Amino acid sequence: TGHTTGVIVSISEDGQQATIDHQEIAGVGMGAMTMGFGILSSVDLSEYKSGDNVSFMVKKGRDGSYRITAICNTDTDGADCLKAKMDHSGH
Repeated sequence: TGHTTGVIVSISEDGQQATIDHQEIAGVGMGAMTMGFGILSSVDLSEYKSGDNVSFMVKKGRDGSYRITAICNTDTDGADCLKAKMDHSGH
């Protein structure tokens, strides 16, 4: 798994895929690029749109594809918004 920031380029009509222009994802050894990601069923993209600045976690599946496991809007939720989503200690 890894996390990075980026800008949403587009979201598929069914909300099951997001194309993101992202920075390097050190955790999975991926350089900066624009690519499409599938999303886990627990992730809701309905509040997002093209041009949103986001921070997100990705996980590489057994099939070699990358899926978004958590995402947040850094413009509205702050630069550290992903940390809040991932920090489940004490809850």
